[in-house]
Amino acid sequence: MGAESAEARKAVVDTSAVKEVLKQVIRHRVENTIVRASALKDAKLQEVSNSDDFLYGHWMSLILVSGSAIRVILKIHFDTSTSRSMLANKLKKKLDDIDDRMAMDHMREMCNLMAGALKAAFNNAGIITGISIPLVTSGFDEAVFSDKIDPRKIHDVWKITWDSGELACSSVSDVLSWNDFAELKVDEDKQDDEGDGEFL
Repeated sequence: MGAESAEARKAVVDTSAVKEVLKQVIRHRVENTIVRASALKDAKLQEVSNSDDFLYGHWMSLILVSGSAIRVILKIHFDTSTSRSMLANKLKKKLDDIDDRMAMDHMREMCNLMAGALKAAFNNAGIITGISIPLVTSGFDEAVFSDKIDPRKIHDVWKITWDSGELACSSVSDVLSWNDFAELKVDEDKQDDEGDGEFL
């Protein structure tokens, strides 16, 4: 009886609803991480009207969150001047005190924090995942993969904007086991889910 009930629950998983919740969870965790890690003020999420484009910034930092139920690639598309400004704001330093290497390290660490926050959200829903190392590459590399979009995967693009700048964010999610996402929900993450990070 119990096994039959479990099977019945699995059979009624609404994949469209799961897709929407997954998108919202990813956006929420990414936005909160970026705002906290760079001490941004008045930041807001904005839809991207040109979502068919693939070049949103000169540089792109990315990281993979992966497990038996899902694989998610998180990306931040940015310009060097924006990342330098974000780190200067975080450290309360002058822009001239922040070099390009420090700015790139900041974006890698941002990816680590974003992935950790998403992993915590999945863990809260009983979904076990791991995290890859973060990478920074040319934003033009995104165009190389533009002809290989898999319609079975969930693609999402949005922006985080504030008074002095903006970042384009994107995610590509490949759900391998829809039934594992019945308990996933959008909730307020805790401060210690991701922390503020350490930047040198």
